[in-house]
Amino acid sequence: MRKSLPVLFLLLILSPLSSRAPGEIISYELEGTLSPREIEDFNQELFEGYVVPEAKYSVDIYWVKFNSLYPDGTDAPITTQIFIPRYEDRDSRSVYVFGAGSTGLRDSCRPSREHILGIRWGLYRSHVLAHAGQGSIGIFSDYMGFGDPDRLQYYMVAECEARVLLDSIRALKNLLQELKLDTVSYTSHFVAGFSQGGHAAFAAADYRLSYAPDVSLSGIIGYGPTTDIFSLFREYSDVAPMVLYTYSQLYGIENVDPSQILIEKFADNLERDLLRMCVGGMQSYYPHVPQGLFRDEFIASLTEETLERDYPDLFHYVEMNSTGLAGQRIPVAIYQGGNDIVIFPETQTQFVEKLRSMNVPVDYVFYKDARHDTRQISFEKSRTWIENHTK
Repeated sequence: MRKSLPVLFLLLILSPLSSRAPGEIISYELEGTLSPREIEDFNQELFEGYVVPEAKYSVDIYWVKFNSLYPDGTDAPITTQIFIPRYEDRDSRSVYVFGAGSTGLRDSCRPSREHILGIRWGLYRSHVLAHAGQGSIGIFSDYMGFGDPDRLQYYMVAECEARVLLDSIRALKNLLQELKLDTVSYTSHFVAGFSQGGHAAFAAADYRLSYAPDVSLSGIIGYGPTTDIFSLFREYSDVAPMVLYTYSQLYGIENVDPSQILIEKFADNLERDLLRMCVGGMQSYYPHVPQGLFRDEFIASLTEETLERDYPDLFHYVEMNSTGLAGQRIPVAIYQGGNDIVIFPETQTQFVEKLRSMNVPVDYVFYKDARHDTRQISFEKSRTWIENHTK
């Protein structure tokens, strides 16, 4: 079934360029229902080497298209999957809003296609289904720009990531009203993410008061979150071309010029290369370390931490899009691997220390032998943490 919905709430401030309210549902469709056994079978691959969580609920899966706003204030159609457990009684429910790791810029790289094509970027649908099977309403959205034939993903643009996650919560509220579910009395919202998704989760917290004061957040969960972009340039450099290209298009090449940062081999063919590959291809094509990717003078500035002096415009836009330190005091859980090669443990620990210095309550769990993806090893701890913070 596919329906169009009326506006179910009004924003205090709405851009005149937008024809729909942020979070307004454009259409929705029930894909089907998975039983607990089907959820467990679907999650076998994700939890290989771990105990597959025993699902407690059947889950209805909805494909929803809702409206958000591009940076210029125009309508941004967003595709999301919403997983609603089949509850038997009326009660307060947790909502798990998940952001995927990096997949690429072009539309064929959008995370929602992963399970359809049989690609393994992170088995993100399985991850959210696992949480839904435990009783949380799950939300898993494509990032802004995906699904729009005239756009690319707004990669590591904090404002855009925040809007997607926050507006997806608004869309859920609209969907629950449309479905007239009487088993959800109240919702506690948790924004979570792996790698880039962790950057997005913290962005949602940073922008909540200015963009969506009507949306409450009960917690932030990061699995190897990559909140500091210059740290990412130093420690896992092969994502830098996506960042530089996106920022050059959004903020102007006079402010962010990839040819001043990347060596000639990669700068000359940047757009062509990024539009022919998803993240797996990029990881094989671009160096993982600064040497061989960046120009020598940029490496020196990156290493010596003189970027504010040497590349002031780039520094401004990168700092503007680094997330997590805007002063929010929402409870945080971070699950970090000791063998993480994307965000080094010492870098994550420094981030946690900064949060704690700002009186943010942080539950920091360190897995000595784990690598970047800590979603499976931390599953039981994350479930307990969510339950303890659900109102």
